[in-house]
Amino acid sequence: MTVDHSTNPTDRTPDTAPGAVADYDPRRPVFSVPYRQLGDRFIGRETTLDEVRQQLSAGRRTNITQGAALEGLAGLGKTQTAVEYAYRYRDEYPNGVIWLAADGDLETQLAELAVKAGWIAPASERRYMIEIARHRLRSVADCLIVFDNVQDPAALRDYLPEPPAAPHILMTSGAEQPDSTAVFIDRLDPAAALRLLIQTADREPDGEAELDAAREIADTLDGLPLALELAGGHLAHSAMGFQHALQRLRDDRREGADLDCVLRIGTAVCAEQPLLPAVLDVLAWSGPAAMGRDLLAAMVGATDHAELDAALELGTGLAIIRALPETTRYALHPRVAQGHREQSAIADRPDWAAQQCARVSAWFGALLDDPQQLPRFEAEMDHLRAWHEHAVHFAPTLATRLTWLRIYVPLNRGQPDEVRRLLEQGLAEYQQHGCDDQALLACLHHDLAFALDALGETKRAQAQVQQAIAIRRGLFGDDHPDTARSFANSADYAATLGDQLRALELTEQTLAIRRGLHGDRHPDTAISLNNIATYTYNLGNQEHALDMASQALAIHRDLYGERHPATAASLASVAYFTNALGDSQRALELAGQALAIHRALFGDRHPDTAIGLNTMATYSSALGEQQRALDLTQQGLAIYQELFGLRHPATAKALQTTAGYLLKLGKTNEAYTQAQAAYDIFRQVLGTKHPQTLSAAQMLARIKRPGFRIPSFKKGGTAKKAKPRK
Repeated sequence: MTVDHSTNPTDRTPDTAPGAVADYDPRRPVFSVPYRQLGDRFIGRETTLDEVRQQLSAGRRTNITQGAALEGLAGLGKTQTAVEYAYRYRDEYPNGVIWLAADGDLETQLAELAVKAGWIAPASERRYMIEIARHRLRSVADCLIVFDNVQDPAALRDYLPEPPAAPHILMTSGAEQPDSTAVFIDRLDPAAALRLLIQTADREPDGEAELDAAREIADTLDGLPLALELAGGHLAHSAMGFQHALQRLRDDRREGADLDCVLRIGTAVCAEQPLLPAVLDVLAWSGPAAMGRDLLAAMVGATDHAELDAALELGTGLAIIRALPETTRYALHPRVAQGHREQSAIADRPDWAAQQCARVSAWFGALLDDPQQLPRFEAEMDHLRAWHEHAVHFAPTLATRLTWLRIYVPLNRGQPDEVRRLLEQGLAEYQQHGCDDQALLACLHHDLAFALDALGETKRAQAQVQQAIAIRRGLFGDDHPDTARSFANSADYAATLGDQLRALELTEQTLAIRRGLHGDRHPDTAISLNNIATYTYNLGNQEHALDMASQALAIHRDLYGERHPATAASLASVAYFTNALGDSQRALELAGQALAIHRALFGDRHPDTAIGLNTMATYSSALGEQQRALDLTQQGLAIYQELFGLRHPATAKALQTTAGYLLKLGKTNEAYTQAQAAYDIFRQVLGTKHPQTLSAAQMLARIKRPGFRIPSFKKGGTAKKAKPRK
C-alpha cells in the first residue's frame, strides 16, 4: 500500500437518510463466546464449575489450569469448561460476557467486538473501535471477561479493568498465573471418560464385549477429553465397532503417546477427501487463530468449493477441525495442531512451504486497494505473521513483501511506531535476502516516510520519500498513481518543514497527474484540491483556498451524495476557509451540516461527533457566543469521557478547550481547574516533554499569570499554519 497523507479512509460508507441519527451505544451488553455450549453433554466437570463460580463470586480473578503434575498436558477441557461457565451463568452478568483469545491479536478481536456489539459504526476508524472497546473492557462492571489460553500475562496488562470497575475475570492457561486463583482441572474419572466416549461416538455399545472394549479405550486414553472426543468422532464417522477401534488403538499405540496415536488413526481417514490433508497442513502450520474459508481455499488451491466444503465437513465430523459457530472460520485445537506438525514436518517440504508463502502474499495483496476489505485482512493477521516466519527459511525473497503487508493493520490503527519497526525490518530483509523488486523497495521507502513524519521526524521522512520518488519515476514515469502519491506526501513534509511554496508546487503537479489519470470527478482529484486549499491558505490566499475546497466538496457530493464522511470532511474544510474570510455565521451553518452527517452515520456517541461539536464551538465563539461555545465543547467533552475515559489525550484536549471558553467568560477558577486536569492527563499519558503537555502547561501559566509564555517543544520543524481535517 502506498500511503497518501490525505487519503480519505471512509469512502466505503453508504448514503443514509437525511435527518437520521445512527444508533450505536458502547454501553450495550454483548455475549461473544465463540464456541457452542454442550449443556447436558458436558461431562465430569460439575465440581469445577461450582468452584469457578465460588471464586469469581468472592471477587477473585480465576484461572482454570492444571496442576504441576499435569503441566504440558493439553486437551483437558479448560476452554470448554470456561464456555460452559459462560453459558450457565450468563444471566448473572447484565453487562454481558466478553471472550478474548489471549494467544491471538487482542486488538483485532476488540475491533470486531465493537462492531458486532453495536458499540460503534462499522465505517469508523479502526483506532476508534479499539480504543472504545478497550475502555469498555477496563471500565464496566457486572460483566464477565474470559481470556482463553493465556501464555503471557504481561500481554494482558492494557486490557485489565481499572478501579472502581470490578468485572469477573476468568482465564484459562496451561499453568498457574500471578494475581489469580487457580482452579485445577484433572483427567476425567473412568465413568465420566466412558460416558464421553459413548456420547461422542453417538452410539451405545452393542453387547458386553463392545462395552468392555469401550471401557478399555477410555482407560487407554487415560481420561483425556480431547483424545476421547477424537476417538468418539472417528467411531461416529465410521462403521467400525468399539472392539475394532480398540484393536487399531493397540496396534498403533506408543508408550506415553495415546493422543498422538488417536490423531494418527483419525487423520488416516482423511484420504477419503483429497483436500482434507491439505487443509490440515495449512491450519497446522498457520497462526493459532481460526482461519476464514476464503484464505483457506486460496492456500489449498481449492477451485471446487464443494470439494472444500466436503473436506471441512469430514474434518469437523472427526472432531479434528473446529468450526466457529455462525462463521465460516476453522481452527485446530492447539494440541491437534502440534501433533499434526510432528507427523508432517514443514522442513521436509520446502517447496510446499514456499508455495504457501506465495499464496499468502497474493491473497493479502489483493485486499490492499479496497478499504472495505480491511476487516478481512485484519482477521487473518495471525496467519500472515506465521507465514512470514516460514518465508524467512523457505522463501526468503518473499519475506520482505510479507513484512510490508503487515503494516496495513497498524497503519489503520494509528500505530506509527509499529509501522516504522516493520518497515525498517523489511528494508533490512530486502538487503539481506538479495531482493530485486524495485516497486516493493519504493513502497518501503514511501511508507517509512509516512511513519517517520507521524513520529515527528519529518526531515528523515522527506529523505525517504525522495528515494521512493526516484525509484517510481524510473519505473513508471511521472504519470502514475504511485508517483503522484509520493509527490503528495513530499508536499506535506515540505509544508511541515515550513516550505509552503514548495508544498504548493508539488501538489499542483500531483493534481495535474491525477486529472490526467482519473479526470475531474475522482476522489484523488478531490484530495489534491483540498491539499492545494491548505497550502494556498498558508501562503495567505484565502479566497483561492476557499475556491479549491469548494471544488473538492462538489466532487464529493457528486460521488457520494449528501450523507457521507467524505462530504462531511469537505464541508468542514469549506467551513474553515469561510470562517477565515470573516463569515463565521456561514461557517457555523456548514459545520452544522457536517455534524448532522456525522450523527446520521455514527450516532451521538462517537469521536467524529465530538469533533463536529468542537468545530461548531469555534465558530460560535467567533460570533461572540461564548456560552454556546462552552456548552458545545462540554457536550464534546462528555462524549470523550464516556468513550475513552478520564485518562486519554482526547479527553485532556477537550478539557483544555473547555478551559479556554471558561476563561473567555471570566470564570478563571473553573478554567484553571479544567486546565490543570488537562495538564495532569497529558503529563501522565504522554510525558512531560510532549508538545501537548507543554501546551497545557503554557495555558496554566497564562491563566495564573496573564501574558506569561513558556518555550514550546517541537519535533521535526515548524508546524503547518492550517491543516483542515481530511
